[in-house]
Amino acid sequence: MTAITVAMIRVPALLVALLVSAGCASTAPSGPLYPLVGGWEQHASIDHQVTPRGDGAVVWGYLQTGSPYTFHRIRVLVDALDPTGQIVAQQVSWVPGTLGWGSRLYFEVPMPPAASYRVQVFSWDRLESDRGRRWRW
Repeated sequence: MTAITVAMIRVPALLVALLVSAGCASTAPSGPLYPLVGGWEQHASIDHQVTPRGDGAVVWGYLQTGSPYTFHRIRVLVDALDPTGQIVAQQVSWVPGTLGWGSRLYFEVPMPPAASYRVQVFSWDRLESDRGRRWRW
């Protein structure tokens, strides 16, 4: 191979590697996370407790509803708070299952040690049904 051929291969390969690595770069969020679902408290409640585990804690509890709606793909947001109530760490975690009227779902989220914790619904999807109607297309 000639020096020109080698240069013609190396330059495009370097540019591709540079573009791929730039596309993979991630940035940290610029501020705290907030629930994507406003007013979730109207449809559900959360009871949680904290159990020390290793050098951290596990925040666990139940999400329950008395709402006539059914929810699935549920995620909770757990905030670790310092003594003044400022957020020091956050974790979003999936809650397995479907939450319907009169039911409850269990969740468990590992967290770093903190003075206290706050748990909120981060997101969910309302499960719609055709209520027994059959559509013909």
